[in-house]
Amino acid sequence: MFGGGPPETVSPGDAPIEQLREDWFSAKGALPSAEQEASLLRDWLEEEILYRRAIELGLDQNDTIVRRRLVQRMRFLLEDTSRIGPPNEAQLQSWLEQNAGQFVEPAKTSFTQLFFSRGKRGTDLDRDARSALDVLEIDPDATVVSDPFFRGRHFENATPDEIRRAFGAELAESLRDVPVGRWSGPARSSYGLHLLWVSHRVPAATPKLDEVRKTVRADWMAAERARRNEEAMARLRARYSTEAVR
Repeated sequence: MFGGGPPETVSPGDAPIEQLREDWFSAKGALPSAEQEASLLRDWLEEEILYRRAIELGLDQNDTIVRRRLVQRMRFLLEDTSRIGPPNEAQLQSWLEQNAGQFVEPAKTSFTQLFFSRGKRGTDLDRDARSALDVLEIDPDATVVSDPFFRGRHFENATPDEIRRAFGAELAESLRDVPVGRWSGPARSSYGLHLLWVSHRVPAATPKLDEVRKTVRADWMAAERARRNEEAMARLRARYSTEAVR
């Protein structure tokens, strides 16, 4: 393991002294003293000797940890050699338009529901709900006897996903067709029947660029980085002959 032969020179002058100082400053908050710097150099010389001997012995070959570390450093190198400048206004606007689905503000519905429980009313469920609706169609402010609903009666600016989670897909679909400003129903959920009064709707809309500029810029930068990395990887692949993975 420690064969003969002329000694190989390892010089303190080869040490990355500025990097050692910067690392020490980052860790300690001050530059190393002369004694500390000498200790850093001794540590570096020892590491360099161990590193060179490890390379001579081929310890860097067929080692999974070393392989992964080298691959990671190579990926960092690819990114460092492909610096990305900030996108201009046209690029951001184009990205927003091409990826509008990622930024669209969902529709929102404000509504009141009156609940009629299947468990409590049994075979009278449909009759009770429709009778209540008949009363409310004549007088929207009339008092009718309904059942408590564990999620509440009034919902403000609820999104389609929130409505589906609260009532299920069937009622969420029914609510889309309920006119504003009048009682409608009965609409069915897994819990029973509901009478619905929609007070306000806000349609889905894609926000303006100024409203989502920070997110759009971050997404554009990430996509551009991925595109350039793939181009760099394609150039690397072209240098090697590989067999297809089966």
